[in-house]
Amino acid sequence: MIGLDKFRERMKAEIEKTKQMKSVQVSGKNLDDALKQASLELGLPLRVLEYEILDRGKSGILGIKGSPCRIIAYESIKGQVVSEEKSLEDELDLRSYEQEDVPMTKDTNGRVAVRLGSDGAWAKVYPAIGEGMPIVIEDVVGKLHERGIMEPDMDIIAAVVQQADIMWVKVGDFIYAPSNDALSSLEVTEEGMKAYIKVMEPGPGGADMDVDDIRGFLANNSIVYGIMDDAMQEFEDFPIFDTPVLVAEGTPPVHGAEAKVIYNFETEPDKIHIQEREDGSVDFKELNRYQNVVKGQPLARKVAPEPGKDGRTVYGRYIPAPDGKDLEIGLGKNVSIADNGATVIATASGHVMLKNGKINVETVLVIPGNVDGRTGNVNALGSVVIKGNVEDGYAVTAQGKIEVSGYVGKANLNAGGDIIVSRGINGGEGKEFGHILAGKTIWSSFIQNAQVDAGEFVIVSAGIVNSDVVSQKKVLCKGRRAKIVGGHVRASEEVNAVILGSASGLETLIEVGFDPKAKEEMEQLTEQRSAIEAEQDTVDLNLQGLKRQVRMQRRRLSKEKEQLFDELRLQHNDLHKKLQYVDEEIQKKQEYLDSLLTHGKVSAAKKVLAGVILRIRDVEYVVKDPYESPVTFILEDDYIRTVKFQEIEEDLIRR
Repeated sequence: MIGLDKFRERMKAEIEKTKQMKSVQVSGKNLDDALKQASLELGLPLRVLEYEILDRGKSGILGIKGSPCRIIAYESIKGQVVSEEKSLEDELDLRSYEQEDVPMTKDTNGRVAVRLGSDGAWAKVYPAIGEGMPIVIEDVVGKLHERGIMEPDMDIIAAVVQQADIMWVKVGDFIYAPSNDALSSLEVTEEGMKAYIKVMEPGPGGADMDVDDIRGFLANNSIVYGIMDDAMQEFEDFPIFDTPVLVAEGTPPVHGAEAKVIYNFETEPDKIHIQEREDGSVDFKELNRYQNVVKGQPLARKVAPEPGKDGRTVYGRYIPAPDGKDLEIGLGKNVSIADNGATVIATASGHVMLKNGKINVETVLVIPGNVDGRTGNVNALGSVVIKGNVEDGYAVTAQGKIEVSGYVGKANLNAGGDIIVSRGINGGEGKEFGHILAGKTIWSSFIQNAQVDAGEFVIVSAGIVNSDVVSQKKVLCKGRRAKIVGGHVRASEEVNAVILGSASGLETLIEVGFDPKAKEEMEQLTEQRSAIEAEQDTVDLNLQGLKRQVRMQRRRLSKEKEQLFDELRLQHNDLHKKLQYVDEEIQKKQEYLDSLLTHGKVSAAKKVLAGVILRIRDVEYVVKDPYESPVTFILEDDYIRTVKFQEIEEDLIRR
């Protein structure tokens, strides 16, 4: 509980504060004008003022002059405290120097505005910016003279110019003539989206329009939305007469965005993507025209439509906006929809394309012409059908089959299924091209200068010339000129042709009765074993040399030679382990080859020329004298002998 003495001390302090407070009694057209006038006279910003209203005043109606608003204004005690509590850093605005990006101010001259109202002449001064020219007293006086105010209050004008705080201040009086007030008209355009006022300049003694007048005029004309406060304030300060001025603007409706499809693949079939090599050069054969996709891969995504945003006219009337239109994603072959209709996924592996607005995954890639510089190399996850040729220097790879209606030049083919070439294969010289690899059967009219490897059959109608052919089952040549001339032909079960060998003596080697791949691996292991043995011999020789040095010199080796001895011993042990591993692999391969039941056979429907070398399993036979009649060679009791010619048993219809 506060005692009497304490209460008296507090009251005394409050009285002292009241005595120190500056106050002023002012009047204005309205409360805002009165506060601005008080701010000017007290020399204080509006934020630290408090006030008491003596008379709220009345606005004039229909030519009847109203009464001004009168207040007593003084500095807020809270404002004093806040001002006193500011730090030196805040007072000097030192933080502004810490800003990295200080905006550059544009030099702008000061401006002066003059307005005549029913309660007198008013002036407002805009400060100069940067190096701009400030307003001087003569500028304000000149403006007032132009409006017929010949005896303004020079002291107030001086204060207005000095403060330049963009506040209206009453600077004089004049004889007010309400009949000469500014008159305004309204124009609304674009179906209620824009409202303009057109103001006629006031006559002698007439008042200008201020923001409140304009706002009231708009309200009386039902303009209630999109009112532009800045435009009205600009007109109040610097009116433009007899010219339409935009003071209200509606909001146009915004149509909702329509649904759209975002494709995860290139939809333009002729667009190419040239591949860059690691060294920075460009591989012009890798054009990537055909886009492979795997089963389950997302191909496209639909973006849902958006709702529209309603607009409003200056009269406040709402303008409905239509929502965006939805759409359905076009679905073709081997695709399905997921995520509630938002995502398209592939249901099969192949190449994707947009055809007639539909997403298709084709498991068979059809190339209408040649594989050449226009297509680049072809790589497909499905099958490939080529209506033309595969030109020199290009490659075709497919997980399914490859079918070529023309010929295959010095090119490479690699298929997981069959390879079918209607007009033959000519791999040319060199080892870079002419590699034909099929997971199943290879069909061709002829094979020349190529390296061929088939997971099942190799079937030709004309012949095989100077080629390296491997078949996991049979090599079958049937036709009037179906011969095997030169090269190396290997098959697990059978080789059958019309003619075997060459009249010119070109070496022709034919092997059957074994697994060609297993035998090739066996040969590689044997070569690897020989290399290991050679390296081991060298290491052992060096070890023996160091041991002899110890025995002859009867002393220990130097540190360097001891280190070398240890390294050689480690190499010897490592090579010994490698040799053991290779020997075990060779034994496994040999056991596998020995376990094969097939003995294999080689047949010629017309003749076998001298110089042909036949190998059935591990038995070799060199034909020295030609066979001029049909013959079949088989292995019997580790001896290759001839029997009656055996026709091709397989049906050669393409699958």
